[in-house]
Formats: sequence, C-alpha cells, structure tokens
Amino acid sequence: MLIEDMLTGLPAYFPTCEGAYLVGGCVRDLLLGRPPADYDVAVLEDPRAYAQKLAAAAGGRIVEIGKPEFRLWRVAAPGGIVDVSAAAGAGIAQDLRQRDFTINALAVDIATGTIIDVTGGRQDLNAGTIRMVSAAAFRNDPVRLIRAFRLQARFGFSIEPGTLAAIGRDAGRIARPAGERVREEFFKMLGADRSAPALQGMARTGLLTALFPELKRAGENVLERAVATHQQLESLLADLPGCFPDTAEVLMGELTENRRILIKCAAVLGPVPGIPAIAQRLRLSGHDAGRLGGLIRHHPRAIGILASPRPSPREVTRFFREAHAALPDLLLNAAADLMAEPAGRSQDIRSHTAELLQTYAFAYLPRFQSPPPISGNDLIAEFGLKPSALFKQILDSIEEERLSRSEMGRAEALEMVRAYLKNQA
Repeated sequence: MLIEDMLTGLPAYFPTCEGAYLVGGCVRDLLLGRPPADYDVAVLEDPRAYAQKLAAAAGGRIVEIGKPEFRLWRVAAPGGIVDVSAAAGAGIAQDLRQRDFTINALAVDIATGTIIDVTGGRQDLNAGTIRMVSAAAFRNDPVRLIRAFRLQARFGFSIEPGTLAAIGRDAGRIARPAGERVREEFFKMLGADRSAPALQGMARTGLLTALFPELKRAGENVLERAVATHQQLESLLADLPGCFPDTAEVLMGELTENRRILIKCAAVLGPVPGIPAIAQRLRLSGHDAGRLGGLIRHHPRAIGILASPRPSPREVTRFFREAHAALPDLLLNAAADLMAEPAGRSQDIRSHTAELLQTYAFAYLPRFQSPPPISGNDLIAEFGLKPSALFKQILDSIEEERLSRSEMGRAEALEMVRAYLKNQA
C-alpha cells in the first residue's frame, strides 16, 4: 500500500533513499488522519548522511543529540521536527519488534511508500486496541507502563487484557526510570481531556500506587477518593461554560494547559503528605513545584470555605488573600473533592462554587488590581510612624477591609488608621 493512497499530510522533502523508513507514532497518526507533532526516521545504513540530505532538501538545520550509542540527528524543518537515527537491529522488522506497542510498531518505506507491519499494528489501530509488542516491552523501558495509559487517554483506545496483566506484574519497575521521563508521560496523560478512565486503569493495575507509594501509605480509601476527585474535576474542566456560565470566560483565560495538568495532579495527590519529596522525585520545575504545593497546602481551607453555607465577606476575602496565587484552580479542586463524597451534594457544591468564583472574578480581582487608598508613605507623613510590625499590621488591616467591600477612599482609610491607633494606645 502506498503513501499517496493511505497517508496524507506528509511533507514532500523526505529524500527517497533506500533503507530509510518513517517509523512509530508519526505513521500511526498519519494513518489516523492526524498531523504528526514530529517525525521519526530509522535508517539502516548511515543516519547522519540521510539527515544531511534531509536538511538540505528541507532548508533545515541539524542538531546531534544523545550519547554515541543512542545518537540521533534532529532536523528542524518546515512542518515539524524530524529525528533521524539508526534502525535497531539488522533490519526494519527487527527494529519494529523492539518497540513498545503494536500501534507504534509501524513503518513506511520512504523509497517505495510500502507500509511495513510485522506485529499486527494496523489491525489493532483499526480496532482501537493498545497491545504490547512483546512480554519484554515494559522490562526494556518501564516508562512504557505509563505510556499505555497516556495513549488510552489521548485516543480513547482500550488496553487489551494481556497488556494490562503485564502492567500489573511490572508496575514496581516504574521507580527505575529518570523522574523527568516519568513526569513527562504522566503529565501528558493528565493533559488529555478525558484521562479519568486511564487513571482508573492505573489504580486497578497497581501502577498508580507504584508511582506514588504515598497514596498507599496514606490510609484506607484514600486511593479511591483521589481517583473519584480527579474524575469530578475533569468533568468540571470539560464543561466550564455549562457549570459556571458567568465566569467561564475568565476561567478559560486563566487555566492554561499546564495549570489544568497541575490541578489534576493536585486532585490525585491531595490526600498524601510529602509533596516536596514527590515534586523532587518527578523533577518538577520550581514554578510547578510551588504551584502544586500551594494547591495542596490551601486545600483544607478551600474545603472549609466551600463546606460553609454562608461564609462572611471578610472570611472569603481572607481566604482569597492567603491563597491568591492558587486561585481559581483551588476552588475547582476543592469542589471536585466535595463532589466525590459518597453522599456529596453536587448541585449545592457547584452553586456555591459558582458564587465564590463570581466574587473572585468580579469583586475581589478588580479591587486587588486597583491601587490601595493609602501607602506606607502616608503612615509616615500623616502619623509619624516608622516601619515596624505595627506598620505592617495597619496596612494589612486596611488592605483586608478594602478587599472586603465595594469602595474605600483615602479619607476613610486614614480615619481607619486613627481608630486603629487609638485602640492600640
């Protein structure tokens, strides 16, 4: 079968050199009618020479990556990145038999356009099935344990029973790979719009507790609650306009893909201690580690605010100030956690969350972004105060009052300072 008959969207600049093959995920995506994010080429003879021809044809540039035994030549070309490497083994069939899943063990002979399938990958692709190429797949690279569920989340495919059983047997191996590789696969899985079935599969096979043994040590029912919270959160994120019509535009503007992933991660890890150690194990950036830590640290306070039928404006303002950097993500995660309770009042929780989100978006944020009515210079000029603990207490008190009401001018703020100092005398 030829490329022109089956595959669309392939750039025209690939040199038609004998012994060069498109391989892996790019072939899978082209067969599914999806534009690949990048391309992989396996070459039997001289991968460096092929990369040079490719770069010349595409007007791209070459970067050598990896150690000598795992060297690849990356070509930045129009339409995507192309990674060129030596085929593993004596021929393309041997290379494909060493890959992870049959749907990724597909190749196209660039010279002839012939699709090469030695593991039944096209049949599994048509059936929507994720199947390991061999029993050694997970032993050869344990990151593939998570990748199976990442592919399930991305494509909505099912993992066949034998592969699930092998994941269960080899789950403990997930502690071996480098943390950044594990994080990349896990975060890509969470980044899918419908990752809940995949996370449930990770829990059932024991892979989730192998990845995060803290979940197992945290106590009875913690794993079940974490999975349920993640599922509820994903439902909220999937339909923000339907769940929170008044603030959906604000939420969608703030909740970037990375923030959505971190909220889901917090939903899974919320019940466990030791988040700094987990962040270090996954090699999170300082920014992501701080954001994840904030979501989990302020979670009990958010639960308390949401569980309270009528928190006072001052209570809400104090919570918003304390957790400002983690909002509005924190409210969505707390709502999902409460909705995951066996007898959770989902509609009441959603309504209360909607009210708090409106207060945050249309009352708190505009006030927070406006300049305060007085500053430290006013305390010095008007009252002869010097920077001190009292100085900070006064400014904090004024700021909390300002953020709790609709309007406060300079004169009113100065009068509050006089009253405050009088009470302190």
